[in-house]
Amino acid sequence: MEKRALQRCNPSFLSARYNARSPFTALVRAYAVKPPAFSGMMTMQKLLIFLLALMLTLVCATQAGAERNFPEKAKRGDMKAYAYPSMKIDDNIYRLSPGSRIFNQQNMIIMPASLQLHSAPVMYMLDMSGDLSRIWLLTGEEAARLPVSK
Repeated sequence: MEKRALQRCNPSFLSARYNARSPFTALVRAYAVKPPAFSGMMTMQKLLIFLLALMLTLVCATQAGAERNFPEKAKRGDMKAYAYPSMKIDDNIYRLSPGSRIFNQQNMIIMPASLQLHSAPVMYMLDMSGDLSRIWLLTGEEAARLPVSK
């Protein structure tokens, strides 16, 4: 039987005879240290992260392309520029109610002062006192799909 010399080996998870409490390197036979068997755990983690990112992307994409649903009581009209806190829709002048909400074309709430449109197609709802409670600015496609009822 042939004797092989001991070699210095840096401590790692591969060296079976390494004492974690000792700062010195272990003396092991180089051929005796084998890498651990491939378990596929890292591949599974990468796959799970990829699937999670894909699912999140699909959820966001479906929300972005979702059609807006308006309440049955909502009316269609054309809003024209007027003095705040009043809004002129068609030929009527309405006052904004306290806590009223204005939604832009991306369905995000905007402030009345940030309206920079001189006229826009809208869907609107009135509260019990006849003030505007909700206004939706329509996209061109929605305006074509929902004609103004007279």
